[in-house]
Amino acid sequence: MNRREDCAIPIVETYRGVGLHDCQSEARLAVVRGEIDKVFALDDLDQLVEVCSNVRWSPESRLLAAAKLKATHQLAAEDRKSRPRFDISYVDACTAGLNSRYWRSPWHFGSLLDPGRAPGEAGPVPRPVPLEDDRT
Repeated sequence: MNRREDCAIPIVETYRGVGLHDCQSEARLAVVRGEIDKVFALDDLDQLVEVCSNVRWSPESRLLAAAKLKATHQLAAEDRKSRPRFDISYVDACTAGLNSRYWRSPWHFGSLLDPGRAPGEAGPVPRPVPLEDDRT
């Protein structure tokens, strides 16, 4: 792999139309499926933005929340309605690198571009075994 754009994380399964990333145990995939179900049930745009920015949620569920937000924004634009009151650039920033092998964190389920944890807050979910570097 020699281009950062060509390094999507391999998909091991599709659940409700959402690709599940490789290098996860079956127990972890069960958690991811549950989070995907929760995101599908959400209609509140503020809550979807919160999911995008919360590093405790799986990358797959955060990407789904971003896709729902972008679709809402796009539909409003096509129907010439007022745009929803969230910053699409913020959503993009929150989910940057979540589907990239190059930016995937070897230590946590998330991206190297995710913000660090604030004092007193839980950080990203750690991987039980760090990934080997396959970003070359």
